[in-house]
Amino acid sequence: MFNLKRVNLVFILFAILFASCDKSDDVYEEDPIDGGEGYDSSKWISEIIEYRPAPGQFINTASGTQEAANSIIGGEGLVSLGGFGGYIIFRFDHTVLNQDGYDFAIKGNAFNGSSEPGIVMVSFDANGNGIADDEWYELAGENHEDAVKNYQITYRKPTQTDTAENIYWEDNAGGSGYINTENLESFHSQSFWPKFISGDPEELMFSGTLLENLVDAYENGSYYLAAAGKGYADNYSGDYTTVVNGDEDTGNSNKFDISDAIDGEGNRVKLEGVDFIKVYTAQNEQAGHLGESSTEIRGAISFSVSDK
Repeated sequence: MFNLKRVNLVFILFAILFASCDKSDDVYEEDPIDGGEGYDSSKWISEIIEYRPAPGQFINTASGTQEAANSIIGGEGLVSLGGFGGYIIFRFDHTVLNQDGYDFAIKGNAFNGSSEPGIVMVSFDANGNGIADDEWYELAGENHEDAVKNYQITYRKPTQTDTAENIYWEDNAGGSGYINTENLESFHSQSFWPKFISGDPEELMFSGTLLENLVDAYENGSYYLAAAGKGYADNYSGDYTTVVNGDEDTGNSNKFDISDAIDGEGNRVKLEGVDFIKVYTAQNEQAGHLGESSTEIRGAISFSVSDK
């Protein structure tokens, strides 16, 4: 006798098996994790989320525009973040996993005697909306304990922005001063104020952790910008020339471990991975004819992808 129930059962089992074998590309587009088989990930930055520099001598030049920020997508470029607090937020085309040891590198422009350290923060896309609106965590570098927490600075727009003019600032510690353009105008005659920021604000306010000034001035008029400890961008620390996983692109970069993440109270947090990375200038200092300390970024590399 024809068994309809058995036929229906066989059909259902076949349909389930067929569906389980359907590995469409949509799976990898929705959940790109580590660049494994089926997903063509890149080790380089894939997107600039936001570029908001503080005033500085390289702002409104080839390394201080939105185009400069975009130059670090997909490889190496160069972008300046300006004075304290100026920042850039970027992402890769995958989640950077928290593995044993270093997890990613940020390429800078440092060398012995010229460090302009930037603090690095990370965020995991916990709500899955693809927007950098989840909690941020600082990656605590070796100088964190001696740094000033919850520092805030406000820059005032100068009277004109056609040419270089000193830019006044004041902070929440009672300090004040200027982003000084003197002795720099022969090289940087443009305005140091970021004219391309949306809304043309009259003030720019930034906050974060402030590292101590490490500039040494000599009688002959030269300056030595000493390195901070490990764990900062654009900083000639002990790991700067180290090559990771045999990838020569990781030389001349600072390396970071997601396990160094801390919350706003200084407590360690456990993150399986991160989706967004923020870097900001962490010093508020002037070095005479060298100008203000301003972190520079040449690119970033994820160690979750094998792409030499």
